Amino acid sequence: MSDDVFESVAAAAMGVPGVTRRMMFGRDTLLADGHPFVFRNGDRVAVKLPDAAELVAAGEGTVTRMGKRVMQQWISIPLVISSRLTEQVEIARRFVSE
Repeated sequence: MSDDVFESVAAAAMGVPGVTRRMMFGRDTLLADGHPFVFRNGDRVAVKLPDAAELVAAGEGTVTRMGKRVMQQWISIPLVISSRLTEQVEIARRFVSE
């Protein structure tokens, strides 16, 4: 199920000019103009958002880690298709494109 959700998220994002997809650090990653903004994180999706810390504090996701390193401005959220996930992915794409 989570594979289908990530594929749906990727397909929607790939329709935007400048968005590409590749493997980075062994993870399926979406990039906007060469900057990563979403990557597959197991059964979650990691999204780069300006308010990630506030969203984690509010319980909307968890801290994103790469090994022992906490990724700043990244939140990991369950891969469940929703309008909220679609919205967060679009915010992330615009955030890294600024």
